[in-house]
Amino acid sequence: MFRELTAGTVALATAVLLAGGVTNREAARSAPGPTTRTTAERVELSTAPTARGQRAARTVRTDRPFSMLGLTWDGPAPDRLRVRERAAGSGWGEWHALEPLSPAHAPEGRDRVDQGRGAPDGASRVRWVGSTSAVQVRARRGGADVTERLRLIAIRPATKPTPGGPDARDGRGARPPVVTRAQWGADENLMRWPPQHAATTRAAVIHHTVETNDYTCAESARVVRGLYHYHAVELGWGDIGYQVLIDKCGTVFEGRTGGLDGHVVGGHTKGFNAQTFGVALLGNFQTARPSERALAAAGDIAGWKLGTVGRDPLGRTTLVSGGGKDNKYPQGTSMTLPRVFSHRDVSDTACPGRNLYARLDDIRRHAAG
Repeated sequence: MFRELTAGTVALATAVLLAGGVTNREAARSAPGPTTRTTAERVELSTAPTARGQRAARTVRTDRPFSMLGLTWDGPAPDRLRVRERAAGSGWGEWHALEPLSPAHAPEGRDRVDQGRGAPDGASRVRWVGSTSAVQVRARRGGADVTERLRLIAIRPATKPTPGGPDARDGRGARPPVVTRAQWGADENLMRWPPQHAATTRAAVIHHTVETNDYTCAESARVVRGLYHYHAVELGWGDIGYQVLIDKCGTVFEGRTGGLDGHVVGGHTKGFNAQTFGVALLGNFQTARPSERALAAAGDIAGWKLGTVGRDPLGRTTLVSGGGKDNKYPQGTSMTLPRVFSHRDVSDTACPGRNLYARLDDIRRHAAG
């Protein structure tokens, strides 16, 4: 039996584990019905049986479908992570690589909140799976199987509809339309990281979230709810790390509490979280190409934010590194950067993916427009 988490409560969930495949009756389950709260199960893979015909893989089946998954662990990080899901009415899908979440994608002092437990030593990026109740996992480090050291996080983002459309402001220099936290259904009981205010905003940092490119625009609010739960609860950050998130249709979602109108410190570029504005595009742009609508929206929101403090998005700024693991620059190093730059410019990471990185000048032009 595994824990299922809701906002502020921990209840027992009857997650069932199968040693092999899934029966036809179980595989034919329909997608989960409407739910008003995001929940999740944590499954210690040491308790999961090995997969039939896949000695190095562990199989988990839950009693209710879920839509997003992640992996966390204590101790050294695996160097190879693979997952595959079984969709209702079909066989096992292809194996997919999961990317470890770099320490550079985090707030400073990430253990400031822990929702009643310690934060994990490491975690993967999350993966959007649509709807499944069966998953197989395998992990290796230095050629050795380490799957049993991991735990699976199976997330069921709330399915309630997003009320209304994006909130827009009128007038010259007005903020572009944004779906607010209230509109996308943020559970504020999970918000345990009170806003920390910087003196100003000097630059915008472009990211990708990596989880998948297969979501629909109708599902994007649920993707944001799932990311919020993962950051706030499973990683122990107390809130979502990015100030804004943008889907493939160009819809902008408010992220970090207070991050739109204030100079609130986020958790997206460790060592540079103060005085920067984190803009994350939903998707993996190492493999896919960003949509024109998403690029335009990223530029519009970055340009608006920098414009509130009179900063030219085509200009450059000087930032001082706060250091940290995977940071390219030691603590105290001063460097000059474009006012719109990417995560890989300051950290040892592929973020925001080669295809989005190649379009940074287009984002800057939109920001200046």
